[in-house]
Amino acid sequence: MATSSNNLMNKWRLDFTTGGSRIASRNIEHGLNPPGYQTNFSTTSSDVESSSKTDRQHLLSKRAWDMALQPLKSLPMNVFMMYMAGNTISIFPIMMVAMMVWRPIQAVMKHSGSLIVHKIIYTLGNFGAIALGTYKCHSMGLLPTHASDWLDFAAPPERMQYALIGDQFI
Repeated sequence: MATSSNNLMNKWRLDFTTGGSRIASRNIEHGLNPPGYQTNFSTTSSDVESSSKTDRQHLLSKRAWDMALQPLKSLPMNVFMMYMAGNTISIFPIMMVAMMVWRPIQAVMKHSGSLIVHKIIYTLGNFGAIALGTYKCHSMGLLPTHASDWLDFAAPPERMQYALIGDQFI
């Protein structure tokens, strides 16, 4: 075992005792082929064609699932962004909410695929993003939820309780 590994290590060694001639012994059986390489391996074109067809089908399925799950993967980041934006009415939260609602609608309208399960998951993920944007609008007080929001002569509802959190009354 030690001699065979020693031969493999020294097969490209130069021998300086022969008077200047360079002799590099190269054994064909123990060549410098990469691990797993087989010199007697041959494939036919039908094997390559069938394997490439299945590989392509697998790649298309993987890409379809990646596209279908993309809206669901973005929901946690959107929740964090909405939390950091706060509930005050200013330009940043309003633009963020508008984009939270507009992007999923736009994505659902332009999506054209033939895989039904992937379409359903993609659409549900985008509807989740729309629901998140609608919830943010409601928490900012931008959605009309009382009669006084619609009618000018109706009195706004009176608060039953006030809470002091920090510097703001809620």
